[in-house]
Amino acid sequence: MSHELVTEEFLDTYEGEVMFLSQDLEELEKSLQSGVFTRESLDLLTNNMIDVHDVFLSSQYTQHIAPIFKDFSEFIASMSVERLLEHKNSISYLCAIILDINTYIEQYFIGRVFSNVYLFQDSLKNSIEFLKTSYKCEEGACEEEDDGSEILFL
Repeated sequence: MSHELVTEEFLDTYEGEVMFLSQDLEELEKSLQSGVFTRESLDLLTNNMIDVHDVFLSSQYTQHIAPIFKDFSEFIASMSVERLLEHKNSISYLCAIILDINTYIEQYFIGRVFSNVYLFQDSLKNSIEFLKTSYKCEEGACEEEDDGSEILFL
């Protein structure tokens, strides 16, 4: 079986599921952005990230990125709604990550635009690390010297 046929079958298999995931992610991002969300919203986002993980895990071409979604889902599950509402920067970062994920899965699975998955992986990983650092700092659990927000020029 040719590479293109295997890829098309894989994408066809998950296109419908990704359409629903995309719609859920869009709605969740809007509720987060408006500040109207609950623990259930974060739980739904956690479950959606697990679903994205499962989709990416199903193909040899994307399975290397799947652990990032699993880790992200665990981080979301640990977040507090009350703390998020207090810290608008973390909400903004979380929304940006959700939009990036949604854009990529729409392009890849629905639009069949094959951009560099490794570039997406690196960008996503860095964005999540930045969110984690921001969230921890807003909780007061970061070191003053290295809060992840400084850029060093060499």
